This record gives sequence, C-alpha cells and structure tokens, in this order.
Amino acid sequence: MTKVNNEMINNEEVVLTPIPANRGLSNYLSDTENGRIWNKKLGRFLQVNPNDNGYVYASLIDDNGVTVRVGVHRLIMASVSGIPLEFFKRGKIEVDHYPNEEERWNNSRHNLKMATRHSQYRDSTKAKMGKGKRLKESEVCEILEQLAEWKEDENNKLSTFIHMVADSYDQTYRNAHNIVYGKSWTHLHSGANA
Repeated sequence: MTKVNNEMINNEEVVLTPIPANRGLSNYLSDTENGRIWNKKLGRFLQVNPNDNGYVYASLIDDNGVTVRVGVHRLIMASVSGIPLEFFKRGKIEVDHYPNEEERWNNSRHNLKMATRHSQYRDSTKAKMGKGKRLKESEVCEILEQLAEWKEDENNKLSTFIHMVADSYDQTYRNAHNIVYGKSWTHLHSGANA
C-alpha cells in the first residue's frame, strides 16, 4: 500500500522516506516536509501531541519488538540526513528547531537543523537560561555566611536577601533562591546549618 516514493494519501502527494536506525525501524517512514511519521502496519500517520515543553514525541516499536519513545524532530532529521537515529542524542548531534525556535511542535525539515550542543544555544535561548557565570564554591560559602548573619535579625526578609545576592553575584533570582533554600550546593548548605 505505501511505497518509499511519492504516495497519494488523503488526496495529497506525500513523499515518505525510511528512518535509518541501528535498532531497526522498518515499520515506519517519515514525511519530512510535514514532520510526520507513517506507521506502515496501521497504514496511517501516528497521532502525536506536543508535551508541556512543546516537543512532540512518538512511541515506536523497533524491529526487536521493543517500544522506544523518540522525539519526532530526531526521527525527521535522521530520515533527512541518512544518519542513524542513535547519533541524535545528547553529546553527539543535536537537532535544533530553527528558524522558528518557538515552534517546537513544527518538525518539518524546513524548521530543523543539525547542531552541536554548544551552538544550539542562540542569544535568545541564553537569555532565557539566566545571566552571569557559575559561582565558585568559595562564593557560595560566602553567601551562606551572609545568610546566617541575615537570619539573626528576625525582621529581615529572605526574599530581600535573595534579591541582594542575585544582584551582587550577577545571578538570576532563581539561582540565588536555590542556594538560600539548599536546592543547589546542598553539601555546603547542610554544612552551614550543622
């Protein structure tokens, strides 16, 4: 019914291409123009929805009968490039939604590009990740000492202290909050409270 060529599906011409994978995904083909995955056994496109972060994942059954959950963006890029799916993982080749980075659900080959982990972060993404540099352990110890002094006056508000730390150390409010409440640098925080 489905061939790896031009195919008429719902009165539209669709080009379906294989998805190279070492694990074997012979029951699936990709529509790289529209960012969809075709299930050969069911004779239809997989019904998938974006997750809370906007990315679309599909559950596939490989040739060994093992179910795998994979980002559709990785499946499409493997199909476009001919590079096996297993190379599209952290630390190897990343798939970036670009030029429409806000459209993480848009897995058309025209909205995807290969990237390294480092180059994946454009200025707009870096701005969202936070400002400043990673603090040194000595700086965190200094903050915790100041926190202990700050807490001695019961009229002092922790939120004010967190804002002061964020400004003084060029950190986001969230980073400073996590230090103050022991959600980061926990080994130092527990030592300060001992």
